[in-house]
Amino acid sequence: MTRVAIIIAMGKRREKHPFEDNSFIDGFQEWTDSPEGQLSIHAHDLAFAALANAGVDPRGRKIVWGDGKRLSIEQSAERIHAEHQNVPSNLIEAHVVGWLESCAPETCSESQLEEFDRLAEEWLDDYERNSRRARK
Repeated sequence: MTRVAIIIAMGKRREKHPFEDNSFIDGFQEWTDSPEGQLSIHAHDLAFAALANAGVDPRGRKIVWGDGKRLSIEQSAERIHAEHQNVPSNLIEAHVVGWLESCAPETCSESQLEEFDRLAEEWLDDYERNSRRARK
């Protein structure tokens, strides 16, 4: 390395990590430490644990529980809330939706997965539209 290259290399500044001094990350960390964040994390854990053995029928727009019951998003949230009344039902319902957005059949072909995703997306879009109307 030439003398000029060494001087330039020595003067090179360390680049900041994308998470360093990031207001979004800092705000998110504050939220997760807050009572509201802790409650949401608790609701997430409850919903995902309750739905661990559930399946999805996106064509029929039902969550199929381990005991065979076929329930809507709202009914599934109500079922979980009945056992955890200290957690707001709307928070549980939001995490049921999150679970539904993240679930996918384990064994299926690429075309079956695409069909599942398409039907689930239509279901969730309709759910969101109807939820917004109900809140107005």
